[in-house]
Amino acid sequence: MPWVSTVPEDQATGALAEVYRKARERAGKVPNIAKLQSLRPETTARGFELYCQLMDAPTGISRRERVLIATVVSKVNGCFY
Repeated sequence: MPWVSTVPEDQATGALAEVYRKARERAGKVPNIAKLQSLRPETTARGFELYCQLMDAPTGISRRERVLIATVVSKVNGCFY
């Protein structure tokens, strides 16, 4: 398995600490995808905002349907999530 340098939660400051806090509030933990992007806090923040927009913004499908779609796509892609 490849090793990627990340910023641990207890060492995050500024914008990254804020993203980690929001992610922890949302999911109960900081997902690995956020940690993998931690060396670029602005990118991490934008990715989190995009995820929240896709999952939470009002559209014609329910949150449950969005989660189901995300789960199926992850499975098809061989992704653990």
